[in-house]
Amino acid sequence: MTREKVVKITGYYRDPGFLERIMGNFRKLWVDIDWVNARRITDDGLYEVYLGIKDTKNTYLAIINASKMVDVEKIEVLEDAEVTSISVDNKGRITDSGSMVIFVPVYNKITTYSWGDKNSQDIH
Repeated sequence: MTREKVVKITGYYRDPGFLERIMGNFRKLWVDIDWVNARRITDDGLYEVYLGIKDTKNTYLAIINASKMVDVEKIEVLEDAEVTSISVDNKGRITDSGSMVIFVPVYNKITTYSWGDKNSQDIH
């Protein structure tokens, strides 16, 4: 049985290859990606990419390799994350039966990797 890990990758989106390199890094080590969510957080191209990945024997190695990629600032593994869904309408208002569903991870602990270095932090 495999469990899902929620990973947040922060990096600079300079070309479409950014997302391809992230996905390819996990897939070349046979780590399945269940879902992807990305958003721009600054005007100079800094993006957050959230991934739901399977927890396999190669997951840790794939995370370390991704933390050493060009344009990736840091990778945060959201420990014990639960993904909740929110329905919104076409104007971005939260509704009961909106036209779009957004998945939001809720977590208590972050393990950060940057160029292979590991840091942990409790949120509460």
